Amino acid sequence: MTRFFMITPKPQIAALTLLGLSLARLTGCGSKNIQVHGKVTLPDGKPAAGSQVVFQGGAEKRKFTARGDVGPDGTFTVGTEKPGDGVPPGKYNVIVNPPPMVNAEGLYVVPFNNKFTNFTTSGLEFEVKPGATNDFEIKVTK
Repeated sequence: MTRFFMITPKPQIAALTLLGLSLARLTGCGSKNIQVHGKVTLPDGKPAAGSQVVFQGGAEKRKFTARGDVGPDGTFTVGTEKPGDGVPPGKYNVIVNPPPMVNAEGLYVVPFNNKFTNFTTSGLEFEVKPGATNDFEIKVTK
């Protein structure tokens, strides 16, 4: 007959581990996001309503993105895990995704230069700093 033995930690060690994990979760493990706001305007100066701003940050192998929808007045607030929760401090490449627009011929049109839809060509780079206003103006061109 084969017997299996299970080794369990002492109840005190298990309780301390659980307490430590709970405290780490409550304190956020040091990941403090910073609020990021801004405004996107089209080449004619009107708000880029319906667009989406995307921030990409992190190390090469651990990149992450944060997003914000552009409102009717052109303003946006960026969120990482939920809308408006901000981003960690650091440098970010930024793109603007246009709103879905179709012309009279039924073709998809972009109201600004396509370069703004790609992280390598947008030319939009911002640094999010603790204690700063982190309010970024984006003016897309034709």
